Amino acid sequence: MTARVMITDAEERAVLGTCRGLQSAGYRVSAVATKRPAAAHWSRSCARRFDAPDPREDVTAFAARLEELLRAGDHAVLLPGSDVSLYAISEHRDRLDPLTRVGLPPREVVRESLDKLALLELAADAGLHSPETVLCVDISDARAAAARIGYPVVLKPARSFLDVGTGLRQQRVAFTADESTLAAEARNLGTPFLVQRYEHAGVLFSCTGVIAGGDLLALTTSRVLRMWPPLGGMHTLSETVPVPRTLGARVRTLLRTLRWTGIFQLQMLEFDDGRYAVIDLNPRVFASITLDVRAGANLGAIWCDWLLGRQPASAVAKPGFRYRWEEGELFHLLWRLRRAELRAAASVLLPRRRVAHAWFRLRDPAPIAARAFGLSRRVVTGNGHRRKAGSGATRFSPMESDQARSPRTAP
Repeated sequence: MTARVMITDAEERAVLGTCRGLQSAGYRVSAVATKRPAAAHWSRSCARRFDAPDPREDVTAFAARLEELLRAGDHAVLLPGSDVSLYAISEHRDRLDPLTRVGLPPREVVRESLDKLALLELAADAGLHSPETVLCVDISDARAAAARIGYPVVLKPARSFLDVGTGLRQQRVAFTADESTLAAEARNLGTPFLVQRYEHAGVLFSCTGVIAGGDLLALTTSRVLRMWPPLGGMHTLSETVPVPRTLGARVRTLLRTLRWTGIFQLQMLEFDDGRYAVIDLNPRVFASITLDVRAGANLGAIWCDWLLGRQPASAVAKPGFRYRWEEGELFHLLWRLRRAELRAAASVLLPRRRVAHAWFRLRDPAPIAARAFGLSRRVVTGNGHRRKAGSGATRFSPMESDQARSPRTAP
């Protein structure tokens, strides 16, 4: 019998990639959106389409809507599609667990998995060190930390969102080149927050997979070749690589210590001397998950199989597959052209083999149309995120909420 899976945050590319992977494995997918247009709703991989209140505005209303939908249908598994949904589902699990399989570890584990400082401390115990990081409670602390560490620095919230009234406010990582911008960026963060050294060396590296029962059921390692924004953004081009020796064991140790169970993405930096430094953990589906699926590690299906007692076979992604995020690549191209870096701009235009695109798929073309429509509407209404020109970013960059930026700080 075909199992039905419900997943939240249908507007995110992480969820679109997960839906496509689940559908290819024989699951029927119901996608819940809090914004329109929602690309996953336009996809052939989505069998049922629902709306829900945004947990950023009202966590309780969001959970109540999920409960309503789960009571009305036969859904074997519920998957969160973002940090805020993960938190909301975890905190309201008492009303959801009797209706479906959520598979989350205890509440305190979910909270710790979203705590950036706790992650860095546990990573050091697993042999995955991080750059110098200082916990700050106010701007004077931040100034003193940045002066000692040396500019540029990265400012990070202690976790990616704050409780505000009945909802949650998303918080972003900020790159700060000098003291003149430090105070303004720090005021946007709740307290406490982190000041972290910006590491110029190293290559952004991603380690993704599924852990359950203390074992890695799936593992993908990929090297990030381009980002947008360039100094601290999300992957626009990445490529799977063979799993480095001993890295899998250290990742397993870290996740076991954290007591995490489920899908994960660990953002790291890879250094020439073979060291790896952890910078962030995404304990849920993530924007480039379509790369894992394309390379042979269908993380959403593997996790659902395990939850349903189907004993999935272990999967290690094949090297040599690539991921491209379409609008991120476009912004990167325009940035290179404005700087007259023609050779670098030409490299953005080079065709690639064995590519998984964030939005586009020939047999499923509607989601990229939904994304284009959403971006156009943002341009018309002016509802885009502004980036500082000092980092070389475009003045208008309609970035999605699809999870946090990944600064080179060793996501």
